[in-house]
Amino acid sequence: MTNLLYMSDNYLREFDAVVQKVADDYLVLDQTAFYYLGGGQSSDRGSLSSEDTSLGIHEVRRVEGEIRHFTNDPIPFKAGTKVHGALDWEFRYECMRFHTAQHLLSRYLQLKYDLITVGNMIKPKRSRADFTPMHKFDDALKRDVEEGVNAIFARELDVDTRMMPRDEAISFLNERGYQTRYLEMVPASVTEFRVLIIGDYDAASCAGTHVANTREIGAIQIGKSKNVGAGKQRIYFSLKAP
Repeated sequence: MTNLLYMSDNYLREFDAVVQKVADDYLVLDQTAFYYLGGGQSSDRGSLSSEDTSLGIHEVRRVEGEIRHFTNDPIPFKAGTKVHGALDWEFRYECMRFHTAQHLLSRYLQLKYDLITVGNMIKPKRSRADFTPMHKFDDALKRDVEEGVNAIFARELDVDTRMMPRDEAISFLNERGYQTRYLEMVPASVTEFRVLIIGDYDAASCAGTHVANTREIGAIQIGKSKNVGAGKQRIYFSLKAP
């Protein structure tokens, strides 16, 4: 099983690992700082190198229990090779900013408008999230949300992650008003949850990557929205740099 280094350090840009498996277009490592596609967040990309040989990694996915690092290049490594990984840091950091912003956007809409987040896609430049019950998202509401969410960013809240036993995590998140019914659908074999805590404003179970303080996010800009089902609106948003 690949050790996921980003679970404890979202700011790790480079790492060393040992190749465990090589296939036609992917590698499996003993440990990685690359985030794999999932949880509504794009996977990381970057490179793996050994001595004077390097190859690009364009996507990382979990397939059949393996964390597979996919490449379009010929793979020069074999099982047992020591490699050095380097993330495309600009891409990763943008995902961190957008993912943290999405949590606070969702929390704001939950607290002020009693809306539930039912989906999201985090990627640089523009991300989206789906909310219900909502039949329209007019310009006046967009401006209110921008102002309210940007005021939260400006509070410079610390962002922390903690590993908690399952029962403790569910109890903690219930107290903070999180949608814990999603946690209860997780198989009983999962005995520990990674909990994201954003100051005194938000808490959620999340394995994604995030900034350390909301001052790093910048400012949210709400773009277009569209109906994606009965009582469901998809909201697109971008970020201005801090």
